[in-house]
Amino acid sequence: MSVERVVDLVRAGERFLVMGHRRPDADAFGSALGWAAFLRAAGKHADVYVPDALAPSLEYLRDAAVVHATLPAEARYDAAFVMDTAARALLPTPLPPRDVRGPLVVVDHHAAHDDVGDVVVRDVGACATGEVVIALGRALGVEAIPADAARPLYAAIVADTGGFRYPTTSAHTLRLGAELLDAGADPWEAAYSLFEGWEPARLRLLSAVIDTLETHLDGRLAILRVTREMLSSLGADDDMVEGLVSYGRALRGVEVAALLWEWPRAGGTSAGGTAALDTKVSLRSQGRADVSVIAVELGGGGHRGAAGAQVEASLDETARLVRKSCARLLE
Repeated sequence: MSVERVVDLVRAGERFLVMGHRRPDADAFGSALGWAAFLRAAGKHADVYVPDALAPSLEYLRDAAVVHATLPAEARYDAAFVMDTAARALLPTPLPPRDVRGPLVVVDHHAAHDDVGDVVVRDVGACATGEVVIALGRALGVEAIPADAARPLYAAIVADTGGFRYPTTSAHTLRLGAELLDAGADPWEAAYSLFEGWEPARLRLLSAVIDTLETHLDGRLAILRVTREMLSSLGADDDMVEGLVSYGRALRGVEVAALLWEWPRAGGTSAGGTAALDTKVSLRSQGRADVSVIAVELGGGGHRGAAGAQVEASLDETARLVRKSCARLLE
């Protein structure tokens, strides 16, 4: 890791930009807000840049004073931090040019990753990037978790550990959770916002997705599907798809669950002039299987227990590729 380089960068600079990956989840957004709070506690200026719309489940964390969808033309920074980002394709767009943002610092916890970032702090043993942020803040000399970091960093950790249920949860994770509660995080606020508080359309979508369930490899692989027509007819949106793959993993005997999700290809059109569709793949493991292996074969990445990819292929072809890769993994 390059903790010392980050500390030197922060101590030498005054103004910093903090971002999450494209379409940020709770770990990316919470880590960005939390790191900005640590920077302010160290006497620095920090802006959080989020050009994408936030998922409704994350709106409770938004701080209008520090979260910006666009940056002023005159803005200049000594360095930019991008949180929870392992791939160049996941960098936020538009990404401010180097003469605006300064060097790019990646703070992450993914084992599979691209060569992205001028400086990289990556701890693959951390349960979430939020955990890495706390360690960085303490290396910077801010021992006590700032009050305005507690809610977002608790969200980051509780989301990436599935409510402290996943195998990445350790005694250290739980101690950090307790520290964040002491600093002001509200466990029910986070649990309700991140895991409940559904709109009716999402419940209807779940019902439709469960109807697509198919199992393979003697019940060890479960595949679920989401189509654009399904979303449109139910009044649902893409944010409502996040997390539904876990219902496939909930089946007894399933070792790998995959959710295949039609996704508009950026700038692409089909032969008939309609929007071309890729397939996003969300993968979850019961623990024994390393689903990042499947994701990497499909051009993506992630963790042992949770990974994903975007494939330039139809749902059916992607399902075939997933079955083939999973069969090798589980043999």
